[in-house]
Amino acid sequence: MIRNTTGTLCLAALLAACGGDDTPSPITQEAFLKAEAERVRAGAGLPGVTVLAGGAEHADIASSGMRRVGADDPLRTTDAVQAGSQTKAVTAMLLARLVEQGRLRWDSTLAELFPAWRDEMHPALRSVTVAQLLRHRGGFKRDLDDADGVVLLPLATGDPVTDRPIAVRYLLRQAPQQTPGTFIYSNAGYMVAGLVAEMAGGAPFETLMQREVFAPLGVVASFGFPEDAEGSPIAGHVRHEGGWRRADYPAIDRYNMTRIGAAAGGMTIAMPEYAKLLREHLRGLRGNSTFLRKETWELMHTPEEDYGFGWGVVNRAGQGRVSAHAGSVGSYTLFAILVPAQDRAVAVACNCHGPEAADQLERLARQLALDDPR
Repeated sequence: MIRNTTGTLCLAALLAACGGDDTPSPITQEAFLKAEAERVRAGAGLPGVTVLAGGAEHADIASSGMRRVGADDPLRTTDAVQAGSQTKAVTAMLLARLVEQGRLRWDSTLAELFPAWRDEMHPALRSVTVAQLLRHRGGFKRDLDDADGVVLLPLATGDPVTDRPIAVRYLLRQAPQQTPGTFIYSNAGYMVAGLVAEMAGGAPFETLMQREVFAPLGVVASFGFPEDAEGSPIAGHVRHEGGWRRADYPAIDRYNMTRIGAAAGGMTIAMPEYAKLLREHLRGLRGNSTFLRKETWELMHTPEEDYGFGWGVVNRAGQGRVSAHAGSVGSYTLFAILVPAQDRAVAVACNCHGPEAADQLERLARQLALDDPR
């Protein structure tokens, strides 16, 4: 259930008190979130900001600003944004479904999963497991670079289902950047995890995601950029000469970021739909989800050195386990926090990307989720 209001909220900074005939009417949660979105957006000069706050059974969402700079078209709460690395947690949900269906194990190794490539695979990568990929412990570099592009671009067909195995097979031949088992944040590692899902699930990654995650949870989402949809009213923005301009990535860059690397950062989703995913995590950690078993949800949010499956996870005094993550592929930003012990989920998004945007969104999310003034 997505609600526009959750009743009333007493805010000492805004109201002298709640209740009584002589006090102002308390503001709604939706109005409070809208005021916070406007405060952050205007203070940092951002194009548009959307804020989500809720729990396992509700979510309130508000937005401020414009869909595009220079256009008098307000940002809607239902506008889709590019989720970037928030996709990683959803990729983990897909792999968890395949594990629970018996098609995969968390300790399945790359040598087992890609037997045809075993002999050409770098020996250090053969024993890397699915769990290690999701915890960024597979040893893979962060991203494919220009030197890799020299090899891979001539082989690209423009069909992600064909091109992903080409890219992953190439990666598996390379020496790991770090010793497997040690942490290195890796979009490339999640690209490998996406192909693992395809091999185990017997279908393209996008098809599996729709079938195994989005459809069972009633989520509407896609892969690519919001601008890829015909007639899309929203645009992502980047910094330009002290202001913001609409991002205009070359087609090949857009393809590489969100189609070849779909499992690492390709998801596009509106905040009411993203709320459904966050709420399922909260329900699952309470044992109230039919999507995955409670022990599976617990595993996804159990860290090794502060990282679980697609989430950074820490224990915070007085608030228990806190899972958080930032996402961006360069023209949108989305930061999310889950505080299961307090039944709290918060996400803040902007149709822009830059250091100031990332800092302000994380700051607001922490204030709302953790009462953290930093």
